[in-house]
Amino acid sequence: MGKKWEQLFGAPHWTFHHKGVRFVGLDTVSHAQDYWTATKMSPEVRMGHMANLDSSVCGAWAAVGKEQLVWLQHTLADWPKDKPVVLFGHNPLYEYYPPWNFWVRDWREVHEILKPFANVTNIHAHTHQVLYNQIGNIRFLGVLATSWPWPYAPEGVPALTKPMVRADPGDHFDGVGWGQLTVSAADKVDQKYMMWREDVFADAAVDSGAGDNVNQILSPRIADRIWPY
Repeated sequence: MGKKWEQLFGAPHWTFHHKGVRFVGLDTVSHAQDYWTATKMSPEVRMGHMANLDSSVCGAWAAVGKEQLVWLQHTLADWPKDKPVVLFGHNPLYEYYPPWNFWVRDWREVHEILKPFANVTNIHAHTHQVLYNQIGNIRFLGVLATSWPWPYAPEGVPALTKPMVRADPGDHFDGVGWGQLTVSAADKVDQKYMMWREDVFADAAVDSGAGDNVNQILSPRIADRIWPY
């Protein structure tokens, strides 16, 4: 995101309604606490920390922010509570594996705004994998990557997720693809994973890498210890 994005495409958050569905887009990557500037890290040092998924330092960067929270509440104020809402954002709007920044830190505030609505679907990226979760009235659909697959987290993979087959790291086209989204007559968002390889879902955990990666020692990062939420 940033100024160049706004010059080319306009505001990073947006909304419109079409055929009885309210569509909303949120910027979840530009509104977090600026941990990096405060610690005076150069871009090279920052990238060095980010290259390590489970870094003990990596600063907070995934958040909706107060300004967007106010905007979201105002945007949905006049929308009927029984009509569907489809929300797009980069990071998942729930606490999915904090050590890898696989979440939005003020997700609870977002849920409070969405709580009155009976039918909410969150389409998110960032995880680069087949991922499905549901919390209350909100369904969460993760999308695939078109560039490279991501391993499943060592813990916290939602119970409702049917994991995809473990990707071959030597095959650049394995474990990647796109999704076909449709809104059904029942106002539900259906997603079909269009993977570049035929095998999409794993029949056993050992085939998917979900739940069998236990070789990591987890500890709260420095940035997470100072985060106010």
